[in-house]
Amino acid sequence: MIDAGSILILVSSTIFLSYVSGIFYSKTKIPDIIWVLGLGILLGPVLGFFKKESFLALSPLMSVVALCIILFDTGINMDLVVLVRSMVKSIGLFLATFVCNILLIGLYLIVVMPEDFNLLQAMLLGAMTGGTSTVAIYAIIDGIEKLMPKVESIRAILLMESIISDPVCIIVSIAFIRVIKGLELSIFESLAGIVYILILSFLFGFTVGLIWILSLRKLRERRFNYILTVAAIFPIYFMAEQYIGEGGGAVAVMAFGLAMANFKYIMERFGLAGDVSVVILSLDKDRIRQFHEEITFFIKSFFFVYIGLIVELSAKYMLVGLGIVALSAVLRYGVATAVGRFLKFSKEELILSRFIFANGLPALVMSQLPMIFDPARQFFPHPEIYPNLCMPVVLGTVLYGALVGPLVAKRRLMKHEAEGVGLSPTDTPTGSQA
Repeated sequence: MIDAGSILILVSSTIFLSYVSGIFYSKTKIPDIIWVLGLGILLGPVLGFFKKESFLALSPLMSVVALCIILFDTGINMDLVVLVRSMVKSIGLFLATFVCNILLIGLYLIVVMPEDFNLLQAMLLGAMTGGTSTVAIYAIIDGIEKLMPKVESIRAILLMESIISDPVCIIVSIAFIRVIKGLELSIFESLAGIVYILILSFLFGFTVGLIWILSLRKLRERRFNYILTVAAIFPIYFMAEQYIGEGGGAVAVMAFGLAMANFKYIMERFGLAGDVSVVILSLDKDRIRQFHEEITFFIKSFFFVYIGLIVELSAKYMLVGLGIVALSAVLRYGVATAVGRFLKFSKEELILSRFIFANGLPALVMSQLPMIFDPARQFFPHPEIYPNLCMPVVLGTVLYGALVGPLVAKRRLMKHEAEGVGLSPTDTPTGSQA
């Protein structure tokens, strides 16, 4: 049983540390999520003030709350036009990274841990870690905005990549488990299921968002409309997960916020503007964004403390996991370069997409699938190896994406700006403008 006073002290310490680290970011260049992640590791695995088992039960709650709050924030701060323009780039970047990650991690594991994995079991871990975490990417980009301006386009690309990755990683991971267990698998049905979840979830969330903002017209004289809106996020998430498919909740919540933020533009495009300004004023988007930023700040900070608290420090798994992180970094650089050239990424998009990626709680959740689908351990003799390896991968990619990636990317951008000649042929996609 966790002492209530200890939890309150932990929450207070998290807020103070995250706030202070944000103030000193310009001098230290160390993002706030690194400090709060370190706080979790210090209080959990190192000093033992909090036991991992006490917090593991909170995984589903932490995952849903953080995901919903962050994705709604993403939606209400995203321009619909920018989203549409970046969609092809997001899909291309994710698919190339995901497929290469499955193959490379699969080969790596059967070389370094042949006694624990066959090829399919190893590729399953690649599928679990092949996506990116929306919460982690959001936090990293939030820090990058303090280093360099004009990141709206790459923000849209990387956040959409992370949103797309959830349903795809879940469905492909389950497909690998079915193959390992010798069950029949239809590749066409799996692909159709992914497309179905993405499209239907987006349409569901977007439609509810339009209906919701029209409903607020009748409530414009009432107080607490924002809290009422936040309360609507969680049913939307669970309805999409339950009736559309796993991974659909994330897409639906983002689309819900996107529809609300771009309502006036949508109405004008269809010639139905009318008295839209009244609705928009009643919603008071700036006030909602400001208040939501406060909630997002707390959820984001405590999420990474939580990750630190549940870390399991093991020399063997840490070394293998860090090897996966190193391979992922090299892979990401090569894939982003190739995709960037083919899809004509801008200078900022190309450089940042090479270095910004991170796993998160979704990978840890998916690492439990072998235990869930094979409780008798007939096909997975050591299912605990998946969460034990995913933990250092999550930790390593978050540290790399938040600390190393932004600094290297900034230096690359400053170097090319100083030269005044744009990107060299090896760094710029064919036909793009520096």
